[in-house]
Amino acid sequence: MKQIKRKRKWPVWLSIMLLMMVGFAGLAPPLPSTVASSGRVSDNPPPFDFSDSFYRANGIVPENIGERAGNPDRNPLHWTVDNSNTDPAHRNIRILETTGGWDNSGNLIYYSIMGTLMPNSFERNANGQLTDRGRRAMDIANQFRAFLFPKTQRDANNNPIFVKSPAPPNRRQDNVFDTRNGYFSNNPLGNWILAFVVYTPKAFTAAGRNELDPIAAKNGRDLDGTPILQTASDIDNLVAKGFAKIVNRNLDGSEGFPWVV
Repeated sequence: MKQIKRKRKWPVWLSIMLLMMVGFAGLAPPLPSTVASSGRVSDNPPPFDFSDSFYRANGIVPENIGERAGNPDRNPLHWTVDNSNTDPAHRNIRILETTGGWDNSGNLIYYSIMGTLMPNSFERNANGQLTDRGRRAMDIANQFRAFLFPKTQRDANNNPIFVKSPAPPNRRQDNVFDTRNGYFSNNPLGNWILAFVVYTPKAFTAAGRNELDPIAAKNGRDLDGTPILQTASDIDNLVAKGFAKIVNRNLDGSEGFPWVV
């Protein structure tokens, strides 16, 4: 996944000018923008898809990336051919789709997703076992969490349920990306596991309200009326106290793609 804009807590004029590149359909580490003494950004390349050779070098089989930008199964409005790219780590497919969210510290980011990953997207040998590069790519994907927040729905008995779908209509707020643990140096492609954040029944008790109301007072409320979560530490803290839980799709792909790049 490529992050194309990241807003830090700097003066407005500088935060607007500081645009950073990082890889929908994932959030890849950026080619860092540099700021000259004049305050102008001197390097801000547009978001291009990675080259086949760069995917392979990092343990991903490019032919097995779902909804890859430039492929027929990806919405043609999400990408365009642009032959201005000169970086061998990328190809001539420029991403047009942009989505907003937050990094682990609550800084605003804008990102583009290159494709979706199933188990066969990770490099394997003739026996179907992960190669060293494939294992490394999967370990990275499982380490870095893309937090999604599915809306609460109701079953036939009015019990709360949720759907493990990343589709925008199913989201109660924007995504949060856990960019801790050396993300910008240790995740060259921007591999992410989908991590769905769901409130537990305990969140709606008196103890839960005491915990959640201060967050809502700071961040506002989402489409379900529950607090907007903007940082990875807030999410982990709520999970540790039993007010929320994190649910992943089955890693065998039986519930749809578990990862994005």
